[in-house]
Amino acid sequence: MPAIHLETIDRTLKTPLYLQIAEQIRMQISDGRLPVGTQLPTVRELAALLGVTRLTAQSGYRELQSGGWIESTVGRGTFVIATTDTDAVRAMVGHDHSPDQVMRDISRLARLTGLRSMAYAEPDAALWPGADFMRFFQHPAANDSALMQYGSAQGDEMLRVELVTLLAARGVAATPDDVIVTSGVMQGLSLVTATLTHPGETVLVEQPTYLGMLHVLSSYGAHAVGVPVDDGGVQLDALEAAIRQHHPRFFYTMPAFQNPTGVCLAPERRARLLALAEQYDLYLIEDDIYGALAYDSKPEPALRTLDPDGARIIYLSSLSKVLIPGLRIGYMVVPPHLREAILYRRQAMDLSGPPLLQRAAAHFLHRGRFKPHIERVTPKYRERRDELLRVMAQRMPAFARWTKPHGGFSLWVTLPAGCAPLDLHHRALMHGIAFTPGEAFMVEPDGQTHLRLCFGGLQPELIREAITILGRLLEPGAARSPVRLRAGVDERPVV
Repeated sequence: MPAIHLETIDRTLKTPLYLQIAEQIRMQISDGRLPVGTQLPTVRELAALLGVTRLTAQSGYRELQSGGWIESTVGRGTFVIATTDTDAVRAMVGHDHSPDQVMRDISRLARLTGLRSMAYAEPDAALWPGADFMRFFQHPAANDSALMQYGSAQGDEMLRVELVTLLAARGVAATPDDVIVTSGVMQGLSLVTATLTHPGETVLVEQPTYLGMLHVLSSYGAHAVGVPVDDGGVQLDALEAAIRQHHPRFFYTMPAFQNPTGVCLAPERRARLLALAEQYDLYLIEDDIYGALAYDSKPEPALRTLDPDGARIIYLSSLSKVLIPGLRIGYMVVPPHLREAILYRRQAMDLSGPPLLQRAAAHFLHRGRFKPHIERVTPKYRERRDELLRVMAQRMPAFARWTKPHGGFSLWVTLPAGCAPLDLHHRALMHGIAFTPGEAFMVEPDGQTHLRLCFGGLQPELIREAITILGRLLEPGAARSPVRLRAGVDERPVV
């Protein structure tokens, strides 16, 4: 029987023990540590294992059963069950590699149990500060009736005060009036695109770039042109040539731990990038969503620190990637002359964000919980990054090349043309592995095959299994024969 590990059960928290038990078991089902068909301990055994009452253990199982994660049968026991039709999901995904379709595919894959997913560039749910964040809802301040009404389009004032402190840590000087709270960075990108472009106008992006940005540009009818990225970030000579040729509305960039490559803009390129923006009267859209997740050394300050007047760079970041994705709390600092236009469109989209969640986030930040959280999770993500790089060096074929990210959650794999099976995505899914096809991040193909691999959501042992399987799938002849793994690695199909 696979072992159940409930290391984060904490009796000092206000979250009921049965919910902590249920959440930990659910996460082990989701990441494959407890595959479908696993028999779980009896209520008596679980209670003894954890030192809780049988009622608490039974309540935890009931919570899981109501969510469709387990099934209990008198006389047989309690078993992990599939939460969705796996064959149906596999049949639906991978046929269209456009950014919008790939985003939908990633969401569908998240519902599969037993999947070693390297498709999501997001934090591990087991590391979310959920219980700490939820403390606000036991605080008297949560009963403020104003939090139950519509809020300001600019965002909760207390949250904006706290975000100023986060911005200062990245070197960005701002006041609460400079900050606009958004529903994630995606809404910020939508606001920028709606404000600065008209259908048919050209926008420059890095190549490859964040697929969500390509989706936003497509939805507004903007024309994206890619500028190549190397180990030092965007190639500035190519950028200047593209500016002269296309006269773009703005250039979208991720200087720190770019998604999907994980590379950073080289220090010697930073000043010249801003000089190009000034020379050609160009806005720079800085997406700093991973800026706090540095694994080797302190990252360079945000690019916006080179633009003290705030006239050239629009800065965006979010709490989603470092705290809890479902918060959907992003924030942006825009040039003063664009603020009213941005707020006008912000209010047109959804009036305001949820005041209650925004105040809860403000409470979390005000209690000084952000820095300890980052200090707690950074070593764990560093360990996963290191394991991914180590195993790739051992298991991937010699023709494969990949980036070595110093932060964030993404690594970019490049394969020469013709070296990857056409059905690699589906074959990987059949063996319980998910990644994101690189086509979704490319404005136009470059004749090679690319994969984005994300390491934040998997334990090191699952990363090891995933890369071992993926490496075998890339071996010559793998498309015509079943995968055979080295001893000690479980070739467990997704179920």
